[in-house]
Amino acid sequence: MTEAKKIGVPEPLTRLGKAFAEKGYELYLVGGYVRDVLLVGESQEDKKKKDVDATTGARPREIKGILRPIAEHLWTMGERFGTIGAKVGPYDVEVTTYRSDLYTEGSRHPEVTFGESLVDDLARRDFTINAIAASADTGELYDPFGGRQDLSLGVIRAVGEPLDRMRDDPLRMLRAVRFETTLTTPENPFAITSELEAAIRENAHWLESISAERIREEFEKILVSENVAKGLRTLVRLGLMPYIVPEFMETLAVEQDTEFHHKDVFEHTLIVTQNVEAGPILRKAAFFHDIGKPRTLVYEHRCTYCGHKSTQKTAGEGECERCGGRTLPKKIHFYGHENVGAHIAKKAMKRLAYPKDDADAVAHLVSNHMRPMGYAVGRDPWSDSAVRRFVRDTYLERGGRVLADVDMLLKLARADITGSAPRRRRIAEESWRSLKDRVDEVRAEDAIEKLESPLDGNQLMQLFGRGPGRWIKPIKDYLENEVVEGRLGKDDTEGATDLARFYAQEHDLFEEG
Repeated sequence: MTEAKKIGVPEPLTRLGKAFAEKGYELYLVGGYVRDVLLVGESQEDKKKKDVDATTGARPREIKGILRPIAEHLWTMGERFGTIGAKVGPYDVEVTTYRSDLYTEGSRHPEVTFGESLVDDLARRDFTINAIAASADTGELYDPFGGRQDLSLGVIRAVGEPLDRMRDDPLRMLRAVRFETTLTTPENPFAITSELEAAIRENAHWLESISAERIREEFEKILVSENVAKGLRTLVRLGLMPYIVPEFMETLAVEQDTEFHHKDVFEHTLIVTQNVEAGPILRKAAFFHDIGKPRTLVYEHRCTYCGHKSTQKTAGEGECERCGGRTLPKKIHFYGHENVGAHIAKKAMKRLAYPKDDADAVAHLVSNHMRPMGYAVGRDPWSDSAVRRFVRDTYLERGGRVLADVDMLLKLARADITGSAPRRRRIAEESWRSLKDRVDEVRAEDAIEKLESPLDGNQLMQLFGRGPGRWIKPIKDYLENEVVEGRLGKDDTEGATDLARFYAQEHDLFEEG
């Protein structure tokens, strides 16, 4: 990698380079495209990525003139920042005039000035691994800051003075963690330099000047990465997490009952988040699933004299409210932490400008994540109707789109088991498999999530000779419940008619004042 002098450039991009050369301008491929070609090879990168950044000495008006004859279409949303986008063959290319950016303290938008040379442009970039350029015409590499060597060594190093680069754009503090997290492989782990870490730790508060949307994008890339636990740990260690999800900091050093967990809440959360499927909703559900525990922590005390049980907020010795004897903590409880966690998840995701559907899906999974535990510890086995209700309760749909369902919840529950105490894990895994089999069995019989009343609103209005009103919903809910419980066939309109009349009479729905 350090010896590479040039890279192969696909034909659509060389065609672009030649078009700029004909007008007297150089065009260089920069940033992630060049970095990733050097890391994984040209053929692999070409399969994976079709977004390309390029830079040139041409100004935006000239860029548009060069691109227009060879591009399928242009986009100019970033023109005031010197960027013109174009579709060239299979590539989405953004061409930017040489420039320098500066975020002044308290501002969420950069001050942009155009530059005159490639070296000056590369000097304003964040990290050496992103400050490697390749001629779009010939593929020749330009690496004035040693980016190829840092790629080979697995080093995230700022271009120039770390403090200056972070001040230019404070989001780079999050980007440093993201690159360390996403570029790391077992064969080539990446690490941030100590100088860059110090600059981030001392100035993490600069993130307050960055928009929620930009922070969310970086956080999301860390969450769905293969090394998410490493990334989350680094966000906490460098003091960045308080400016992303401050509530997460409360999980540090919160002990749990050793019968069920062998790690504190923070470490347990990292294990679960790492082990759950890498979808964006599931990863966030895992991240938030126990975030309510610190706020619901209580200690179950037992009196050493009379044996009376009580709950207290502290782990120290207490006084028995019944006999005045000494009480000692015996167990730890987090009553209702799933509901508190769901509330925190919604608030935090709203702050980070996540779509409402995403926030609701995550909160739904968090609020239900203890349900499989109820199956595991229940004294009596669940009936088929209880399993059907579990499937329906965990289902969330909006506008015809499934936001969350029992499959997602079971995946979260399976990952949660990986963070359990080793001696409890085997029992928990057997219970999980049993519940999964039961769910599969009842779903094989019917589309449980779609079960509904055999009579719709129009049929109920015709049956009772009444117009629309609030009286319809309780009858439909009752009939739907009877279907779920297995006491009424989903197509049994005759039985539903009898039950609807019975329900209306029993509840005096049409009693005249």
